Amino acid sequence: MGWNSWNSGVPLSERTVKETIDAMVSSGMRDAGYRYVNLDAGWAAATRGADGKLRADPDRFPDGIADVAKYAHDHGMYLGIYHSPFNEGCGQDPRIGAAGHERVDAQTFADWGVDYLKYDWCRAGADHTEQVRDFAAMRDALRATGRRIFYSINPNSSGDPGAGARYDWSGIADMSRNSIDVVPAWGDGALRAEGLSGIAQGLDTSVPLAQRSTPSHVNDPDMMVIGVGWNEFAVGHPTMSVGPARPDLTVAEQQAHFSLWAILAAPLLAGNDVRSMTPQTRDILTNRGVIAVDQDSLVVQGHPLPSDPGIIVKPLSDGSVAVAMINAGDTAAKIGTTAAAVGLAPRACYRVRDLWTHTEAESAAAVGPVDVPPHGVALMRVTPDCG
Repeated sequence: MGWNSWNSGVPLSERTVKETIDAMVSSGMRDAGYRYVNLDAGWAAATRGADGKLRADPDRFPDGIADVAKYAHDHGMYLGIYHSPFNEGCGQDPRIGAAGHERVDAQTFADWGVDYLKYDWCRAGADHTEQVRDFAAMRDALRATGRRIFYSINPNSSGDPGAGARYDWSGIADMSRNSIDVVPAWGDGALRAEGLSGIAQGLDTSVPLAQRSTPSHVNDPDMMVIGVGWNEFAVGHPTMSVGPARPDLTVAEQQAHFSLWAILAAPLLAGNDVRSMTPQTRDILTNRGVIAVDQDSLVVQGHPLPSDPGIIVKPLSDGSVAVAMINAGDTAAKIGTTAAAVGLAPRACYRVRDLWTHTEAESAAAVGPVDVPPHGVALMRVTPDCG
């Protein structure tokens, strides 16, 4: 859980990163579990130093990355950073690509006190053997530093945008991207035709990969776009072909986005500008009940019911289950299921808690039905005990 700068429109600098850390503390995000503050592309100087090492942009980070990392640590948080073997078209200069420099770059990050590395392929060529070789080289370099640095890779920023889903990367990284970049839209045929991924496409890509979700490897359907408007996103990504203007995500769609990432046991990486977020966005991102579903220690990704793929069930460590009931349609719908259908053993009574309305009911067998808005998700926690 944390924050990543890429979708936010926040211009990276020492000042803005520290402001973001302050906002995550004051808003309650840190105490809700958001601990990583991840600098995406744009933090680095265009060339390496005379010693061959990476440098932060000296104008925007005059005190260097180590100073920012210390600020994060002093506030009970962690610092993440971005890098690529090649940097061909992803926002940083190709002259500082890590290919052939893995050991020195990993040690530089460790010396700075970095806690997380997002390692983005960023090259048209996507030969699988080459990707395995280069991603593994950085993995080994990070291990050799002796510092625990969480390792997240993105094989999809290439001529093979399906590489993350097609191959099992669990032996290479702590976390691997399985989708192309998710934009702030629910997702429809026109969006697919533009080669973009909305929330619905992120779900569709992730569902078949459930077996790869374990306590030692996390499936990553991309950073969240909650609190990010379409126009704001398009302006912040001038190099992306994002197509015509679209309406912003509705509140129901944003709650659905958060619910689906939780039911997928996905990383919760906020992508909005937390310094100026609305109370509504804050309340969505800090919903403790939904966060608990996502952060459950089993790290089991939810699976659709064979009888109804619009209902996704995630077993939880306390014996309860989380149930996401999805309305992918354009009109409101009433959706429900049963305790038996979601895999719970017969009991005289079940507690059914709605994690968005914060209401709880007792039931002999039923889960719902409840009214679900268009492009909405009802997220329930069903516990086999009414004691």
